[in-house]
Amino acid sequence: MRHSNTGFEGLHRHTDYSLLDGFGMVEEYAEYSKEVNQKYLCISDHGMMAAIPRQIAACDKYNLTPIFGSELYLNPYQTEAKEWEYIKKQFEGDEMKKLRKSYHLLAIAVTNQGYKNLVRLCSWGWTEGFYYKPRVNYEQLMQHKEGIVFASACYVGEIGQQFSWEGEEAGYQAVEKYKEMFGDNFYLEMMLLDFKKQRPYNEFLIKAHDRYNIPLIVTCDTHYCKEEDSRYQQLMLMINQRSTIKEIQAKIKAGQADDLFELQDTNLWMKSEDELNLKWESDYADSIDYDLFKEAKANTVKICESANVELDRSIKLPQIENADEKLKEEMIKGFKDRDLPMTKEYESRLKEEYLLICRKGFSSYFLIQKLMTDEARRAAVEKLGWSDGSEAVGPGRGSSASSLVCYCLGITDVDPIKHDLLFSRFLSEARGGKMIRLKFTQQPIKT
Repeated sequence: MRHSNTGFEGLHRHTDYSLLDGFGMVEEYAEYSKEVNQKYLCISDHGMMAAIPRQIAACDKYNLTPIFGSELYLNPYQTEAKEWEYIKKQFEGDEMKKLRKSYHLLAIAVTNQGYKNLVRLCSWGWTEGFYYKPRVNYEQLMQHKEGIVFASACYVGEIGQQFSWEGEEAGYQAVEKYKEMFGDNFYLEMMLLDFKKQRPYNEFLIKAHDRYNIPLIVTCDTHYCKEEDSRYQQLMLMINQRSTIKEIQAKIKAGQADDLFELQDTNLWMKSEDELNLKWESDYADSIDYDLFKEAKANTVKICESANVELDRSIKLPQIENADEKLKEEMIKGFKDRDLPMTKEYESRLKEEYLLICRKGFSSYFLIQKLMTDEARRAAVEKLGWSDGSEAVGPGRGSSASSLVCYCLGITDVDPIKHDLLFSRFLSEARGGKMIRLKFTQQPIKT
């Protein structure tokens, strides 16, 4: 009975995009998920969602459903970048630690709006909330919480840290705050780890579950796929911390390494439900009731089944009004500026490329690329002072150098006629199997 499978899905999983912390690769997680009959693949990298393209491709390959998440960094005092220097002046001495601290918070998108909101939270963290880490605050969470399920995360979450520093009452206050913020979309997250402080923290979470009727989930805090990869992930963490083994051991001995619990635990591989059951049986059966353990596992499946995020994978570009005509004007102007010869070879090649670009619906795309390269050169001249801007763009990339239109627009700096480069390597009537029409947004942009 104790080893019966009731269903379990991993909701807390880091890839190599959790820089110098996650060792596992999206593709190996997906392959192993299929091996152990898990139906979903959730990725929750630190402060970002960069793994999603690979996650989608891997899920398509192994017939899994992708679950999109992120383990956000949170600091209550974090503000917009323009106000940060002013905020820092309000703190002195030991209080500066309050600004430096980054709590963890697991966030999983369960609706299309939730996906958009999670993207906004991650983007805000990088563009406005970056202070050692890409961080969000309570205000941003409240503005963008719709469609997202939140969980208390690991021991480095705010609840775990308050419990560790101030005791149970402080922990309960943190639980109440998150319950008030997220309501029924908040879960308490237990982990079956070897980290010595995890057991008392789990026991506290169970008390909080009983006290506030907040559901529990159980996760593995996965940082690598196979058990034997533990050492490599620990080496990555040492690089992350710029510390030697001796220095880290000294921190652990002095009780100064709560933030480095991963270095004290070799138990962070991706577990099947059978492995999780065995871990409960061997280490946690005396502190976590079996029925509660089953319920926490079942809740991970419940969250996955409730997730209904349908991403529109079509290409999206801003629409430029009269794009075909504007492309023609810019192309002719560039042809003259480049002082190219008006020979039959150049004329026929330019006409051939232009007509195909228009038929394929790529006129706006080419104009956008011109805007980007023009701005890159301008910014380089402004910032460097001595540059002509070429350093910001380069001569060209890949098969785009075979396009005369790109050369005339200034996107590339290679004359394909002079170097005998074939446009068909870049774009052709047959490429893609059929005519491509890009999906445009409604709002036009001006050139």
